[in-house]
Amino acid sequence: MISDVKEIIPRILRDMNDGVLVLDRQGQILFLNEQGKRLLGESRDLTGQKYTAAFLENDPEGENDAFHQFILDAVYDKEHVHTGEVSFKADDREARRLSLTSSFLRSEDGIKPIGIVVLFSDVTEVARLNRQRRESSTIFAVLMICVCLYLFLWSLLRYLNAEPPGWVMNLMIEGISVVMFFIILKTTSFSLRDIGLRITNAKATFVPDILIALGGSILLIGGKVILLRVAPGFFPEGAPFWDWSVGTFADIIYPLTVILQEFLARGVMQENLNRVFTGKYAGALSIVVSSLVFGVLHIAYGLPYMVGAMLLLGALGVFYHKQGNIWGLCIIHYVLGEVATFLRYLI
Repeated sequence: MISDVKEIIPRILRDMNDGVLVLDRQGQILFLNEQGKRLLGESRDLTGQKYTAAFLENDPEGENDAFHQFILDAVYDKEHVHTGEVSFKADDREARRLSLTSSFLRSEDGIKPIGIVVLFSDVTEVARLNRQRRESSTIFAVLMICVCLYLFLWSLLRYLNAEPPGWVMNLMIEGISVVMFFIILKTTSFSLRDIGLRITNAKATFVPDILIALGGSILLIGGKVILLRVAPGFFPEGAPFWDWSVGTFADIIYPLTVILQEFLARGVMQENLNRVFTGKYAGALSIVVSSLVFGVLHIAYGLPYMVGAMLLLGALGVFYHKQGNIWGLCIIHYVLGEVATFLRYLI
């Protein structure tokens, strides 16, 4: 029975999902299991080698000092178990996040010192998800503050009978977009892919969205033809079918407006909500909530415009969920917005 136990214990240590490193009092490596070798980027059998020769001398830049410190902590503070997380970079591989526990070992009578044992596991993915969630929550909170300030200012101006035209309120939305963009660049680790600016497949992005923009334009034109017959009062009396005269400065800067709004609605809001929400319906909830928020931001144009913007943004949210970038959506947004304007759906 005793021999079986002696045989089983090394097998357990060898096959553990965690790395196990054991040193004697002189810093000589007594044991390093296979998982430990993989996590530390080692393929050699280090048994019998000095820890300093195996690891410290191969780390002249001190990139893994935090990991080595856990070894020293167990040496100089023998009475406590030391736990924490550190980054560890092996050779040319990307740095990994390791969770460590180090402690000093004594004999069963608690008197004779034996050595040091270190348990460590790879928590890189967990750390990445936790960081993204913290960053997303921060961005979402800042965005909500900006939205509330926008609505407060709009309500105040109406109360003072100094309500500005819609294009001025649009410029305020664009200002929010710029602020959010710089917040992302300065305070988060999100990449261009994370915030919907990178195109990985141009054909899959632009071809369907151009077709959707053309199809939507045909529907708007056909809808106006029908409304002129069944409800002629829906449009301004005497206005031409296609009215260039309604163009303003806002139409000149509209391409920029579209890009900023889509960036704000998708790259900032929808992406971050998708990380804040959890579960099966996280994607759907992020689309609905972001559409509601940005529908409200169009309140200066009135209820019909606000509802229409919300529905359009909801549909674009579905496309973004599939395509992963905003550029094709900007085409749909721009074309349908301009067509609706010059057909007098909005003015």
